Amino acid sequence: MPNFCAAPNCTRKSTQSDLAFFRFPRDAQRCKLWVENCRRADLEDKTSDQLNKHYRLCAKHFEASMISKSSPYRTVLKDNAIPTIFDLTSHLNNPHSRHRKRIKELTEEELRKIKERRLEASAEQTEPEKDNDVSEGQDCSDANDDLPPLTAEEREVRDYLKSLFEVLVVIGKQNIPLNGHAEEEKKSESFTPSNFQALLEYRINAGDEVLRKRFEMTAVNTEYCSPAQQKQMLEVCESCIREELLQEIRECRFFSLVTDEVVEISGECHLPLLLRFVDQSNDLREEFIGFLPFEGDEETLTERLLFEITEKWEVYHEFWFEEAVNLAAAMEIPVKVPRLYLRKQRPEVGMEIQPESYFKENLTVPVVERVIKELKDVFSENHLKALKWLSLVPAVMGQLKFNTSEENNADIYRNDLPNPDTLPAELHCWRIKWKHRGKEVSLPSTIYDTLQLSEVKFFPNVYSFLKVLCTLPVLKLQNTKSETARKRLKAYLTDTPVSHRSKSLALLNINYDIKHDLDLMVDSYTKLYPEKEKCS
Repeated sequence: MPNFCAAPNCTRKSTQSDLAFFRFPRDAQRCKLWVENCRRADLEDKTSDQLNKHYRLCAKHFEASMISKSSPYRTVLKDNAIPTIFDLTSHLNNPHSRHRKRIKELTEEELRKIKERRLEASAEQTEPEKDNDVSEGQDCSDANDDLPPLTAEEREVRDYLKSLFEVLVVIGKQNIPLNGHAEEEKKSESFTPSNFQALLEYRINAGDEVLRKRFEMTAVNTEYCSPAQQKQMLEVCESCIREELLQEIRECRFFSLVTDEVVEISGECHLPLLLRFVDQSNDLREEFIGFLPFEGDEETLTERLLFEITEKWEVYHEFWFEEAVNLAAAMEIPVKVPRLYLRKQRPEVGMEIQPESYFKENLTVPVVERVIKELKDVFSENHLKALKWLSLVPAVMGQLKFNTSEENNADIYRNDLPNPDTLPAELHCWRIKWKHRGKEVSLPSTIYDTLQLSEVKFFPNVYSFLKVLCTLPVLKLQNTKSETARKRLKAYLTDTPVSHRSKSLALLNINYDIKHDLDLMVDSYTKLYPEKEKCS
């Protein structure tokens, strides 16, 4: 997902801030008001759909009255929220600075209209809310999102779980083994607490009232949190960190799965998995996303990898489903499970099939399976055809005297192109551009150098081809920053004894700089294990 706030002179980044970030609205009229208030001239020619998908504003640009905290773990904007708080002058103190967020100069009339809209928005916020005054066809999805306030007992349980998750995150990021000496001294008569237990006791002694109330009457030689619950919570931590990584990768469209050498974890062989992609800054990166159990033949391993992607990690399902629900709401189409499916399945009394689960099983999973089948075909006989597109690099074109015919190999990626019908004309212009360049202009010699050119985006099909080629594992990463994940993986395996390795803790340690949301972890955990919340 986009990392930076779109407001001028704002450098806040979603991965380095606890602030909420909000998408630009899909409603064209409201979206236009957001753009006008931002004073971003470069956003005016973009559609509301483009802005909703690629741009965000952080909570600092909204009045407090426009933000609704519907629960401790969910922050939403009110229906008529408009951003009004912007810094439009600090760049003037540094006239030599270059800004990609160009601030538009407004006339007196435009400034007057903006002030009027701000006053109107403030007046609307002070009006008493109407209980059931929602006209037919009006979008009331945000109203439905409001959850009943938590009871004192529920708040206490969530604060307790939040403390546990916070300790687990510290253990993971610092690469501290969960058990420590406890595993080695099971036969000893003296009680040696695990590292997790010791950190909980340290927090209690440091003044954590939530943990103190929970455990003050517990025997000193009793484990506060069972190994089974620790494992469940670690899996939730792992899932939330991985989802944060996948959010950014989804926006980049193209990626490749890359594996490393087999390693041993908990007495079993595992295969490290990394995702290779070109980020929003056109830098080629690899990020570590987890370990896959390695056993059996290649076909069995491929099937397990397919299961991880389609069933467990849900690479695309959440994003697709959210987009589909938003589109259905705009068209006033109810999202529900088809009656024909319910008649065939005949679910048990009291068992409810959720639309998200239905569409995952019957739409997303088959689509991903088909994509993987197609990829098997592409990366066999067609692999060499794909590599022939390396001739798009200007230096390679020069070596071939600009007599290339990439069109003959375009079919394998035609569906990935934004404008496939204009491909021949675009390729011709691309060759002419470099063939008749000025003598002082040198030809870029790598895909990375070519992607850094500002004018490459004027050739959308060429731009897409270059990004696809970057993700092919045959190409080498260009800079040390791109290799950070692989280096951290090697460091973790080198520094951690085999007996202390953990798949979940490894993901937390290697991706220690990824933003972690404790409220999201608590929310995910209570949804997966509701009985734990009741008996905690």
